Amino acid sequence: MTTQSRHGADAGTEELRQDVDRARQELGDTVEALAAKADVKAMARDKADQAREMARERALRARRVVASRQARTRAAQGGAAVAAAGAVAALTVWMRHRRAAQARLSHRLRRGPVQVRVRRAQRAPVRVRRTGRGPLKL
Repeated sequence: MTTQSRHGADAGTEELRQDVDRARQELGDTVEALAAKADVKAMARDKADQAREMARERALRARRVVASRQARTRAAQGGAAVAAAGAVAALTVWMRHRRAAQARLSHRLRRGPVQVRVRRAQRAPVRVRRTGRGPLKL
């Protein structure tokens, strides 16, 4: 049997204590890291702060872009294009409405007691003919 001297036992114990302290420190760091990952509220706050900061930066960039002369010119061109498209749409609706009204008038005149034929370019009747379908009403 070997017996350790009192000095040797103390040296081994001191090393063990340092190892235990290091292990406790590493374990504490690991526990803190896991707790940070499990803290959903803190992560959500961090994400919200990041999103808020990104939105501020984008707003500042957008203000700079809008203030530029080139952006104003493009906006005016876009407005002109929209106005032109609206005018074309309004003209198309008006023309369809007009053609539909003419078609209703033409259909009504053809089915009545008098048949009236009208050329598209003229508003005055070209030929009027009695069809014999009932009394003549005006």
